[in-house]
Amino acid sequence: MMRRIDLVEFNKELLQKLNEAGIRLEDYKYCDLYRDYLELSQTMVTRKAVILTLAERHHISDRQVYNILHHLEMSVNRRH
Repeated sequence: MMRRIDLVEFNKELLQKLNEAGIRLEDYKYCDLYRDYLELSQTMVTRKAVILTLAERHHISDRQVYNILHHLEMSVNRRH
């Protein structure tokens, strides 16, 4: 049986690089939302309309959508 520490040690270098780039462990949850964002951005006129659609589709607030998009679009050399 694998323990958590075994998994962390196995992926230590990757986890360190992700952390240094400002990537949070939970960011993987937003890949579908971001893909939807890119698709909707091609067809909808305003960013606000896209954000409201994503909020409804993913059952989160429009503010959360905005914050998630902002976080995911940051350069990896910026750390906040």
